[in-house]
Amino acid sequence: MSEMLLNTEINSQPVFCVVCEDRALIRSLLFRWMEQSLPCRLSEITHPQAMDRDHFNAKMCLISARTAPYEGPILPKRSAAVPIVFDDNFSHQTALWWQERGAKGLLDLRDSPEDWVSCIRTVLNGGIAATASAKAALDESNAKHGLQALSRREMEVAQILVRGATAEQAAKKLGTTDGTIKNQRKAIYQKLRIERATQLPWAMGNGIGRIK
Repeated sequence: MSEMLLNTEINSQPVFCVVCEDRALIRSLLFRWMEQSLPCRLSEITHPQAMDRDHFNAKMCLISARTAPYEGPILPKRSAAVPIVFDDNFSHQTALWWQERGAKGLLDLRDSPEDWVSCIRTVLNGGIAATASAKAALDESNAKHGLQALSRREMEVAQILVRGATAEQAAKKLGTTDGTIKNQRKAIYQKLRIERATQLPWAMGNGIGRIK
């Protein structure tokens, strides 16, 4: 991440950007890099759905891939921002899932500042782009596996299980039986190509968020 602080400049008008990142250190580093690399005005939120009317005119929103997966559009409908998702190590599952949800850009922290700037420029000009490592992850994706392969109900179950809930707790929350949850859990594991609960956070992009 320290390489992101190189003074890479591009010529453009000031950009209003909203950054969605819970980790204070990463958020601070992103702010420093963006202030050096882009003439921009920055604001921070903890979750894409936390955007309010003060953020709706933002030109782009940088979203951590560690945000818990959720149903619905990435950003509120009233937002004019272009969604760009970043991660420090995209898996093919998360890269494809975010792209299919509408992310216009995918930025991997392992890639160079120049790669980031090029990707952001492409997105702000109306295109779709990914930095080198994110693109490599996309190239490895398989539509039959990963988050995008989960049904809506399986995603709901996965969101509960990834927080450490048991099958019994998930069943109670969703108003169904333990057996049904266990069958759905088996299907989730197969689609995410994992074998145990400890692998679930990684398979979901480490996305253990604050959704209640």
